[in-house]
Amino acid sequence: MASRPWLPVSAVIALTLATSLWLATDYPLIDPDEGRNAEVAREMMERRDAIVPHLAGMPYLDKPPALFWAAGVAIGALGATPLAARLPAVLAASLTLLVLGRLALREADPPFAVRAVALTAASPLFAVISAYVIFDMPLTLCVTVVWTGLVREMSRGASDRRRAVMYLALSLGVLIKGPVMLAWAVGGSLGAALLLRRADALRWLAWWPGWLAFLALAGGWFALATARHPEYPRYAFLEESLERLTSGSFRREQPWWFVPAVLAGGALPWSLASPWVALWRRGRDPDAGPTPGGAIAARVALGFVLFAAIFFTISRSKLVTYLLPALPPLAWLAAAAWTRYRGPARRGAFVAMLLFTPLVLVVGRPALLDYARSQSGAGLAQAVVAAGGGPVRFEACYSPGTDYLLGRRGTLVDVSGAETTSNYQLRYRDALIARGLWIPVAAVDLAAADTATVVVRSAKRDDPAPDGWREIHRDVRFVAYRRHAAR
Repeated sequence: MASRPWLPVSAVIALTLATSLWLATDYPLIDPDEGRNAEVAREMMERRDAIVPHLAGMPYLDKPPALFWAAGVAIGALGATPLAARLPAVLAASLTLLVLGRLALREADPPFAVRAVALTAASPLFAVISAYVIFDMPLTLCVTVVWTGLVREMSRGASDRRRAVMYLALSLGVLIKGPVMLAWAVGGSLGAALLLRRADALRWLAWWPGWLAFLALAGGWFALATARHPEYPRYAFLEESLERLTSGSFRREQPWWFVPAVLAGGALPWSLASPWVALWRRGRDPDAGPTPGGAIAARVALGFVLFAAIFFTISRSKLVTYLLPALPPLAWLAAAAWTRYRGPARRGAFVAMLLFTPLVLVVGRPALLDYARSQSGAGLAQAVVAAGGGPVRFEACYSPGTDYLLGRRGTLVDVSGAETTSNYQLRYRDALIARGLWIPVAAVDLAAADTATVVVRSAKRDDPAPDGWREIHRDVRFVAYRRHAAR
């Protein structure tokens, strides 16, 4: 039957989906990233504003809105739960494996497809981010659609339908994380063209119907956001993109060995074992048959990996998750090495590699849970509910994850904007104040508008409890007090 080749690949994807759902429901949301992104999605749904995301009631244009759209739909269906916020990442991970497996079945065979998909899924970085409220897993799906589409174009010829899908992925990638998606598409294609020594690897980038669709989708949203916030082009292109790439103002500089360390550590243990397998095979049989999966696919995959290595080494702003889209093409190359390997105990060694990440997640669960809880707003939210609920006031601190779980926005006592960890809000505070869009209140204005029944302060402060208030929660980040009797 035509569907039988999909059965082993589907089994791997189903197992990965189950693991992602387990992680998504077992761990609390972690502040600031997960809590912030979840709360932005909740506020977007609450405000019915699909153009400009908001955080703490203020415009949040640090990132485009596509992730928040997807999470908002899930929140509307499932409520403000960790699973709802993480569902876009969970589905994006499974779809990434599906796209990868589809290419492998077309360019190679079921065993190769299983290896490529399983190696990707078993990467520690991929497994963790598959249940994390962040932009990089949906971006990985978009990048994977582009490079696998390029493989098909180079091996089977151009197709308007395929190019339309590639440009849709390009548009969604920009709407998820901004211009970096353009860098992945152009830079990866250029790397493939150099390795293939074929300029036609860049030909899809000259397909004008695709750019018209891109301008309509990504450009249309950008124009609407700019009409409401004229400073946004400067922030998006100069400050968020160019400045991030060329300066250390985001305080994310890393040493030269950061990229290879992340690629190796994020794909343990196969990232270290696969090169030795390839060298062993070459030494025993240097004239072995064609490259498993095809030479074109291998060079396109390598082109995207090389782009990632060069681009993010040059960039002055580096985070571990930025390298996530490089894992599927890297796994493709590793699968080719293991397919050609005929050494002793090949199957046992391969299975042992795949078990590494599940064992780490199971054995390390107590420690990982303790860390997640220490960085989560879930405990504070539970304490507020247990104490009777009511309006919450954050004094020079903020837990977006708490607001998300409570389903309402707290009051911020903070005039700097730093506590929301939003670069856009911090840099354009004066412009937002001038337009009446700045929400935090100053301490001197608090008395006239004080309706809070719960006050949250930083645990680093050594202040006594306010008169007439009792402590209801304390952890490594926050201490919370409740008014004895509501006014």
